[in-house]
Amino acid sequence: MESLFKAKNVEISYDPVHKYMYCNWIGFQNKQSIMETGGIILDLFKKKEISKILNDNSRVTGPWQDSAEWTATVWFPEMIKAGLRHFAWIFSANIFAELSAKKAMPANEIVKSFNSLEEARKWLIDAKVPTSV
Repeated sequence: MESLFKAKNVEISYDPVHKYMYCNWIGFQNKQSIMETGGIILDLFKKKEISKILNDNSRVTGPWQDSAEWTATVWFPEMIKAGLRHFAWIFSANIFAELSAKKAMPANEIVKSFNSLEEARKWLIDAKVPTSV
């Protein structure tokens, strides 16, 4: 894995073999941290010219519903416009964090939720990029 960005709330890396971005969210998240990090992810995603993200919320603690609507209605559409085609989302064991994630998930075939890193990674690696959205 190639490290792309590291902060208190997130570590972002890139798998050059399987061509996906890995976003490992850590601890408590709030609207400001999610929006700032979302912008960083979008910029890095565009630079790498990839179509897959492994979004790991397993270490997220607590709810972040105040930014769930922004994630669903602003961030995801921008990511899809930038080329996102597969988004594997590992939920937190924290029920409040999981509820926030479910609220932020768009209703489409691009995003799939998982409870384990292994399952999510396998799905992402096996996923074929469609020729059109």
